[in-house]
Amino acid sequence: MTNVLLITTDQQRADTIAAWGNPVISTPTLDRLASEGTSFTRCRTQNPYCQPARATILTGQYPSSHGVTSNGIDVPADAEQKSVATAFKNAGYSTAIIGKAHFASTYPLFPTGKLESVEGSVNMPADWTGPYFGFDYCQLILFGHMLRFAQLMGRWNWCFGPPPFGLHYAQHLFRDGFEKGVERLQLMQPEASGSQWDHVQTWKNALPEEEHPTTWIADRAIDFINKQDKPYFAWVSFADPHHPMDPPKPWCDMYDPADVTPVLWKAHPEEFDKKPDIHRMWATGARGLPFEWANPGGMNFSADESARMVAGYYGMISMLDHHIGRVLAAVDPSDTVVIFAVDHGEFLGDHQMVFKGPLHYEGLLRVPVIVRGAGFDAGATIDEPVGSVDFAPTMLRAAGIDVPAHMEGRQLTDDREIHITENDHAMVLHHALRTITTDRYKLTRYEDHDGIGELYDLADDPLELENRWDDPSAKALRSDLLVALDDNVNKDVRTEPMVGLVG
Repeated sequence: MTNVLLITTDQQRADTIAAWGNPVISTPTLDRLASEGTSFTRCRTQNPYCQPARATILTGQYPSSHGVTSNGIDVPADAEQKSVATAFKNAGYSTAIIGKAHFASTYPLFPTGKLESVEGSVNMPADWTGPYFGFDYCQLILFGHMLRFAQLMGRWNWCFGPPPFGLHYAQHLFRDGFEKGVERLQLMQPEASGSQWDHVQTWKNALPEEEHPTTWIADRAIDFINKQDKPYFAWVSFADPHHPMDPPKPWCDMYDPADVTPVLWKAHPEEFDKKPDIHRMWATGARGLPFEWANPGGMNFSADESARMVAGYYGMISMLDHHIGRVLAAVDPSDTVVIFAVDHGEFLGDHQMVFKGPLHYEGLLRVPVIVRGAGFDAGATIDEPVGSVDFAPTMLRAAGIDVPAHMEGRQLTDDREIHITENDHAMVLHHALRTITTDRYKLTRYEDHDGIGELYDLADDPLELENRWDDPSAKALRSDLLVALDDNVNKDVRTEPMVGLVG
């Protein structure tokens, strides 16, 4: 029986791997993995937000089917039976999830009692390690990002403790007493390194690397792998490089802001003239408003600020690469299929936008995927459109396990011509999108606004600057793509309650 190891990062762009052409970043582990496995260069997420994307990885279903159509919607209870982990468990596998699950809203508007809500985490028994959505063994970090939601909890991020808040990582931070735990929390704040919380959300984390969430997740993964005496399926879910960009030493000093100039987005303000108004609005951001932490608006960043943010982001990725290498060193490559993947991307200044949002640009939708193991050729590249809905079927088939009928994805290596992305954004404003991507074109239909959309020729316009939706010469192309979208998109959307806004 074949072991299956799924390693994911959170909010990592597809163009942040040296072997995939990035001229600045250092990623020796992922470079080696690409040389030993198959790279899927045109994989796109089913949804550009954490909770829907992770529910899709878990179930092998589109958001419209599993019901998590936006951040702020908890994974429904029936997902346990649909979970890829449950399928592995039923086949006799040991199953584990280590790191960030994010199957429930961290800060719900009203108490939900869910394990992964701050208020619900207090009910976790001190010795609890599962089960959870088909995973028999759990070591969880709650949310995993040192953000400051002024409207929720001010300076302190209660998802990191003190226990009984914060799940397993909080137990680690406070393992030797309250004072030591608070000291570690203080070291995670920007003020500990002489910085301050601002719209750039970038600082040098003063927490020692050995205490950092990335290290903790890798340590727990290695411990789990080393203790296995039967086939296992493990999802090792790192919480970075999601903002804030706050790597510890030495990674915070690895990239000088001046060094990342070659990868910085060059502003094209004229691009908004032929695009729906929400593009310019999102680039402007929410400065001075309660949700500035979610979208401070890349248009408001100076060149120096953008460079500082990218340097911190790259430092996080190089740190991840190092610790992913540690995890892979514990794996027997002769009997283990390894999948490296990402839930969704990051704007990082593209189109004068930062972080994520309800727009389907490549920086946000396109994610890196590399698979190493039996059935996947070393050094191969597949450029056909695939999606995160395909991860679960691919992992099950790699292990020789039948794919459940409810799963809507296919194996990553199966031929296909199109890929569908859904987005029913419901945080603060409602904005529903459906996107179809072929090997050359991408069309996005605005579900709430008849006659409005986007159409890009990714071959001639890879930066997605020229919206051809209203181009008379592209009328037939738009019509054909809209028909293909209608033929392939789910017509019935499962509606689940919105319980929170943070994700």
